[in-house]
Amino acid sequence: MADSRSKAVRESQLDRKQVELAVPALVKFVGEKKGKQLRLLNEHETILLILALKKIPNPDKKPKKIPLPHSLHSDNVEVCLFAKEDSTKTKEMLKSKEVTVKKVISLAKLRKNYQSFEAKRQLCSLYDVFICDDTIYHLLPKLLGKAFFSRKKFPVPVDLKKTNLKKEMDKVLQCSLMTLGHGPCSAIKVAHTGQTIEQAVENVVSAVSEIARIVPRGWNNIQSLNLKTSDSISLPIYTSLPEKSLAIENSQPPNKKRKMKT
Repeated sequence: MADSRSKAVRESQLDRKQVELAVPALVKFVGEKKGKQLRLLNEHETILLILALKKIPNPDKKPKKIPLPHSLHSDNVEVCLFAKEDSTKTKEMLKSKEVTVKKVISLAKLRKNYQSFEAKRQLCSLYDVFICDDTIYHLLPKLLGKAFFSRKKFPVPVDLKKTNLKKEMDKVLQCSLMTLGHGPCSAIKVAHTGQTIEQAVENVVSAVSEIARIVPRGWNNIQSLNLKTSDSISLPIYTSLPEKSLAIENSQPPNKKRKMKT
């Protein structure tokens, strides 16, 4: 009972009406600025949730998965897996667990064939989603670099030893990622302009609820939430007043002398 009440309190901090105003405004902006071009290319714009925190938590070793009610990917999504083992051996393992991916790249081949920035950039553009064996995740930031970080397509770590690996893979395709501890702000993919307004709104509300649960100190640590596309202005959907610093209120000049009682 207490858990359900605390959950309700967390969710009540976000006014859904603000989301329902912001999402159509962003979709309209994209339609007016890039509509013709996007229709010709059959593409869409990503809607980002910009999370600003009051206090930066300790850095995450791995990104947090944020489940979304409506996937950001189409049914024919192309997935690339970075594996610790030889690619042939990994493909056999995936087949035995009824998991299908478009491409498997072993750690050895990643090191050998994708050393240049251009090779990494091209690889990043070839696939919709990247997944990696969670045992090699810590090695990938250096191997993949800015080409993947800037496009927010960094691999999602997955435990390949899971019995129901197909279920784990499905979860990846139904979520977004959040990384904390590398600055006061984080950008999380929550929707895209190819979705209906209602689907995008539901994704935003659901993502915010999960983020408030994951962030240390929850809503008390969230300074603001904004929605934007890659080149739009940020539209606020939640803002909190900054906390007062008790250290400033209670401080006293170090050299101030106390008055002697006479």
